[in-house]
Amino acid sequence: MKTIHKHRLDVSNEIQEVKIPEDGKCLRVDYILQDRCIYIWVEVEADTLIETPKETRQFKVFNTGDGIPKNALYVGSTVNHLKPEAYHVYELLD
Repeated sequence: MKTIHKHRLDVSNEIQEVKIPEDGKCLRVDYILQDRCIYIWVEVEADTLIETPKETRQFKVFNTGDGIPKNALYVGSTVNHLKPEAYHVYELLD
């Protein structure tokens, strides 16, 4: 059985660390106006959540037009509907 958990990312150009199981799969990215932040929804195995060691995975939010490093894996994009801004979330790989 699987489940989905959400994790918060700040709208920032800093690298952000999130503890997610190694096999966690990022499914969706959304900017939430009320919280002024970005959430990512990650699918994980439900029966191993408590005992599964979580690794620290690194994510970075890029603005449109920013340079994106080669070690970045695209996760998703989202839009702030009150401003003309889009955010693109990438996971940074080693």
